[in-house]
Amino acid sequence: MPKITTFSYTKTCSRAGFSLIELLIVIAIISLFAFLSFSMIKNLEMAPEPYTIKNLKDAFIDNNSDDAELICIDKCTQCFVSSIGSGKSQEIASNLKEIQAYILDNGDNPQRIEFGRLDDDPICLRFRYYVNGSSTQIILESEEKFFYFPSYFGEVEVFESIDEAVDRWVSDMKILRNRGDYY
Repeated sequence: MPKITTFSYTKTCSRAGFSLIELLIVIAIISLFAFLSFSMIKNLEMAPEPYTIKNLKDAFIDNNSDDAELICIDKCTQCFVSSIGSGKSQEIASNLKEIQAYILDNGDNPQRIEFGRLDDDPICLRFRYYVNGSSTQIILESEEKFFYFPSYFGEVEVFESIDEAVDRWVSDMKILRNRGDYY
């Protein structure tokens, strides 16, 4: 009788868990992702809030103890606050877009201001702020709204038309001419 051979199939490699090296690699990857995400969150929290037209005067109060000047170039995407007394300059984050600046001429008509150039870049805004709280008197147009900056200690006011902003400017000039009414 021929001899029959039987083969038995047994598992040669059975695992009940992960090796120590595999666990250490997984822990290292997870900790790397956690470190990167926490550092990104911390950087976002520390980044200064960009200045808008409405809170533009706050840029001066936050950054200077001297008279200061704001100069914005490159379509107002880069803004710098310079201390007039010390000559120090600091870049600030801004959220200014498509700004047109106006002042009033002798006939109380709005005239668009051209500020010139700074290192071959056109200046889109030039604004002075003084330690006593006064600033450049100006009307800024942005996104179809008009922002009136009084020269004295008032807050920035928003108007729907340039005529309303001009009327506010003219009424301020009348009050300031008669100082008794102002004080």
